[in-house]
Amino acid sequence: MASTPPLNQLTLIHGEDRFLVDRSVSAWRDRARPPQLDIEVFDSPGRLNEFRQAVAEMPLFDPERALLLRDPPQLTGSAKRGGIDPPDRLVAILGELAPTTVLCLVAHAKVPDRNPVLAAVKSSGGSIVFHAAVKGRDLRTWVEREIGARGLRLGGGSVDHLIRVAGPDLGSIASELDKLVALATGRPLSIAEVRMAVAGDEAEGLYDTLGELLGPTPAKGAESIDRLISDGRAGQYLLAILAGQIRDLVLTQAYMQRHGSGAGLAAALGKPDWQADRLSRQARSVSPALAAGWLAALHDVDRKLKTGEIAETDGLRLAVLRAAAELTAERGPRRG
Repeated sequence: MASTPPLNQLTLIHGEDRFLVDRSVSAWRDRARPPQLDIEVFDSPGRLNEFRQAVAEMPLFDPERALLLRDPPQLTGSAKRGGIDPPDRLVAILGELAPTTVLCLVAHAKVPDRNPVLAAVKSSGGSIVFHAAVKGRDLRTWVEREIGARGLRLGGGSVDHLIRVAGPDLGSIASELDKLVALATGRPLSIAEVRMAVAGDEAEGLYDTLGELLGPTPAKGAESIDRLISDGRAGQYLLAILAGQIRDLVLTQAYMQRHGSGAGLAAALGKPDWQADRLSRQARSVSPALAAGWLAALHDVDRKLKTGEIAETDGLRLAVLRAAAELTAERGPRRG
């Protein structure tokens, strides 16, 4: 059996798909983690003084150390803003990397070909991993490969169903496949079983509802709810799931207000990295006061449903319509 090659001292992982980037980072962490020590993580630093000290410092007691630099603006071009060190500063720091230190640079975006940091990693013989967005036939191939890697045997139409429900979010697809592994316990699953199990703890397409509500046209969120109800989804069930998602959004906003960023959010909420990343992005698209108001409104709808004051679907439709109108008003008129 071939031995695993030694870990490159310098690694750059970047790409257009967050799930694949995070998966590669997780694999790097598993290989790089020093015994009895945590990897030192630097999240989106504009100023690099503290990071520079960590890079150049020789460990006093341990034979090696591992550093992880996540989403530094010097990799994506956003370092052009004032108060942020330029890419050349990061290049200079890489030249000071202590021989006993391994370093991984991470960007949840494609690093431009002309970026000097990318050039420096290449010239130093560093390892570069790039993940392009997975679309079209490549998406189907990826899903089929993941099914095979898990030893799943699924009925005809299962791949189409997974892509329709969760695609192109690879993190969602992977999560659903993990559920199917637990359900199958080694036996084949029919397409009927797959349809019943996939998205079993989330309404099918409901993440689209929240995403569309928080997107550039909030009214599409209301249209999404109407589609789900027309497809026969129970209003009470949709209400419970949507309220849970908005609760996570409110908790994310509170966390980011306290900590200044989404670093550590996944562990705090007990969510996978890809889901915490999505919550971090969504949290910036609506004010905390408005999101908290939506949650209170959904709880009020739930109370009225249980007391028979409103019809099951009417209350949910009205709540999402009001949320869309409130967010549109909060953003103000478009400038054209």
